[in-house]
Amino acid sequence: MTLQTLNDMRILGRLILSLGSISAIGSVAAAQTTPAARAIDTVAPKTVIETPFTFQSGTLTLPGTLTLPARPKRQLPVALIVAGSGPTDRNGNSPGALRAQNNSNLYAILAWQLANAGIASVRYDKRVLGDNLQKIDIAKTSIDDLIADAIAGARELVGDRRFSKVILIGHSEGAELVLQAVNRGAPAAGIVMLSGMGRPIMAVLREQLSKQLPPAEMVKWDSASARYLRGEDAGDVHPALKSLLQPGNRKYMQTWAKYEPTAEIARVKLPVLIVQGGRDVQISEDDARALKAAHPAAKLVVIPAANHVFRAAPNSDRMAQLRLYTDPTIPIVPELAPAIVDWINKLQ
Repeated sequence: MTLQTLNDMRILGRLILSLGSISAIGSVAAAQTTPAARAIDTVAPKTVIETPFTFQSGTLTLPGTLTLPARPKRQLPVALIVAGSGPTDRNGNSPGALRAQNNSNLYAILAWQLANAGIASVRYDKRVLGDNLQKIDIAKTSIDDLIADAIAGARELVGDRRFSKVILIGHSEGAELVLQAVNRGAPAAGIVMLSGMGRPIMAVLREQLSKQLPPAEMVKWDSASARYLRGEDAGDVHPALKSLLQPGNRKYMQTWAKYEPTAEIARVKLPVLIVQGGRDVQISEDDARALKAAHPAAKLVVIPAANHVFRAAPNSDRMAQLRLYTDPTIPIVPELAPAIVDWINKLQ
């Protein structure tokens, strides 16, 4: 199974950018319509210290990065940052050729800003990256495996005396993972859901596809995807969608499709922060409000100009946002880190 296939299968986020046939013209148009942004450094600032950090999840050793303030003065809260869909690394980027589609450096930048506010963090590479990719069987991998990884990370951190409390921060698919992790016993003081779905994946996926394909193709998709999830041959489907229905990824999609975000969040006994971008073209503000409605005690923060990777977007046009996913020098919106820091500092 190639990384491209895996990425296509878990794309939630990538699909809306890739299916519109991103041509050279589209890329140029995006660059021309995206407002100029003040560049930031893509190397960790001198105000933070970064060291390797690993933890065990079953038979796997997951490599990561611990980020601390350069001069920590006391026990610090620590956040475990859980990545979104596809072969996304600890920094929020994809390897190889996929970097042209996903190179926001979101998690690294967020970690640095948290450290500058006195909050440590650990971000880690998913099990589908690096040496671990050769140690797993993609065809047998389920969403439960990624949930188990998040639980293992939380348990490692809660036993570390340098830290006062553990917070799980998940982005996109990662928001679902941290939600399920705490419901399965991950030790945490609270969870942060960034750009998290409020509906099952197949409903969100269909909505994204319907904005880019004609009705006749959507009829074929409905039938093909239903057969696929039942374990049957998917049959005829638009050529651009065939990689979404690879038999080797069936187990992952079958387990992901069972996840009901609103039912899951209703079971959570911990404080929850939901952060949503108002110009996110992958997950809507309605999703965030559905999560809030299912868990009224949760705090909801909507950042009006933010897109899915928390860059300020000029509008909600997919092509106009393209560069915001691929240029790590574009700053994240200034409201993101302070909202998380303020919420964490108020946790008991």
